[in-house]
Amino acid sequence: MNKREARKRVREIIRCLEHSEDFPEQNNCTKVAERKLEMLVKEAPASLVYELGCIHSYLKNSSGDTDTALSRLKKILEDRR
Repeated sequence: MNKREARKRVREIIRCLEHSEDFPEQNNCTKVAERKLEMLVKEAPASLVYELGCIHSYLKNSSGDTDTALSRLKKILEDRR
C-alpha cells in the first residue's frame, strides 16, 4: 500500500469517527473505526505505521473519547500532502 491509499483510508476512518460524534449513544461507529485503523496499521507504509499505531492504541483505550484521535488523524492528512 502506498501513502495515497493510506490517506484515503484515513479519510474513511475520520468520516466514521465524525459520524460517531453525531450519535454518541451508538458505539458501533467507533468500533468500526478502531477495526479499520487496526487493519490500516498492518498495511500502511512504514513512515505512517508508528503514528497510526499510537492513534489506534489511544482509540482502543480511550473509553469513547474520539476528539483526540480525530485531530491526530486529521494532522496526518495535513502533514503528508
